[in-house]
This record gives sequence, C-alpha cells and structure tokens, in this order.
Amino acid sequence: MAIAATASASAGVIDRSQIESTMLVNGFVTIDPSGLVVGHALDSNANLSPELVAFLDKSIERWRFEPVVVDGRVVRARVPMYLRLVAKPAGDGQYTIRIASTWFGAHTGTNTGTTQAVRGAPTATRMVPPKYPRGAMNRGGKGTVYLRVTFGPDGKVTQAYASQVNLRVLGTPGQMQELRRQFAEASLAAARQWEFAPPTSGEDAGKSEWSVMVPVTYILGRETPPKPGEWDSYVPGPMMGPSGEILPQTAASPDALPDSGVFSAEQGARLLTPPSA
Repeated sequence: MAIAATASASAGVIDRSQIESTMLVNGFVTIDPSGLVVGHALDSNANLSPELVAFLDKSIERWRFEPVVVDGRVVRARVPMYLRLVAKPAGDGQYTIRIASTWFGAHTGTNTGTTQAVRGAPTATRMVPPKYPRGAMNRGGKGTVYLRVTFGPDGKVTQAYASQVNLRVLGTPGQMQELRRQFAEASLAAARQWEFAPPTSGEDAGKSEWSVMVPVTYILGRETPPKPGEWDSYVPGPMMGPSGEILPQTAASPDALPDSGVFSAEQGARLLTPPSA
C-alpha cells in the first residue's frame, strides 16, 4: 500500500552514516525434508547483475532450514522468499553486499509427489489507505511502516502495532523519531478499520485469530516505490513489539517484504544459518 502526497518543504540531511543502500529481491526456495536447499529461483523480472546473482546463488545454496512439518509430517516445501540486501562502501570504489534480512512466505508442500497448498492465505476485504501525516509531508518525510495486524473470525481487527518503521529521509534523531511516530500513528488509525477474510482451507483454517504483515509506504508527489532489483536508500528503524518495546535485531525481519501487499505473519520456513555466505 503506497500513500502519496506533495511536500512543501524538504527534510535536512544531518548524518549520512545512518543511511544505507538497499535492494529488495524475491523468489522461491525449495527445502527438502532434512532442511537442505535443493533448488531456488530468483525473480526473473529483476535486473540483477551476474555478480549479484552469483552472490545470492552461493548464499542460498548454503542455507539450512528447520524441517517443514505439515499435519505432523516432515515435507518437501517450496517457499516464497523475500530478501533485503544492503551494500556498504569498501574503498577503491568497491562495495560489500550482505543479505540484511529475510522473510519466508506461506509454503506449499510436496507429499508423495503431489504438490498441495498447506496454508491458506488471509485476504483483505476492506483497506482504506491512511492519510499522509501533515507534519511529515511538510518535512518531506518518506518511509515504510510494517504493520502486524491481528483479526478474528468476523474479519475485524483485534490488535495492530508497528513492528518497524524505515525512513527514506535523514534528519536529527529527534526529527526521525517524530517522523516514525507520525507514520506509525497514521497507519494504525487506518488499520483498526480494516477488514479481512479468514482462510477457508489449509492448515490455518478454523483458527480463532490470524495475523498478517502489511507494509504501508509513504511517498511524495509522483514518486513510486522501488521495484525488486532496484537500489534505493533508507534508514532502517528498530524492530518493535506490541507494547512499543525495542526487540533484538534479527535477520528474520518484515522489512524484507515488498512495499505493498498482505502477507501471513507466520513464516513458511525458519532459517537456521546466517543469510549471507
């Protein structure tokens, strides 16, 4: 979900060491019953350099996962993967690249050679976009809020909180904290009115509640969010809990998700090894 506005003033650049070059990449990974990677595919529409593809191939082939269990049985699973890469200068015009965060979507399992959907996906039925906060707009504020939204069998939201807020502008610590607050509050005010359809099939059907991740992106004017495979600049925010507490930073982060969409908050696979080779 992308929210656009026109700015009347731009944010000041304060400390460029806070900003990072980043790229989102998605694809699929196939995991065998032992947790080894037996295949993967990167988004064919992403314009990735041969060097970057080689780096990703090497990293992904070395991954080890917790075996995927469906209905009490370990299965071979094909899982959507979402990656956030970060590049940092290494001198002499060179950069070091790492996989900073990962997210693995709802999986399909293969059992006795038959591929089947094993986790239904919740869908949104009513999502009125939030309003662009006026204070953030006047400062040229841009960023993405990663909401975790929980809803019940009637589709109405029972809990929502901002699990992370990344910015695409720089400022003083106080200015960036204020931008994150404004973006989070605007997103949550809208999210509390959203409605969803629970899954009707798969292993998640029949639960008493479901949780989804919803990225909300705030952009200015005619800008568009970067596409997978395009480099961008951002200032990552801390991971937050439901009470606003700061959580330990881990590689399994929702900021690897695309800037728009509705994604199950329960990941389809758990990576056991570091994401980068």
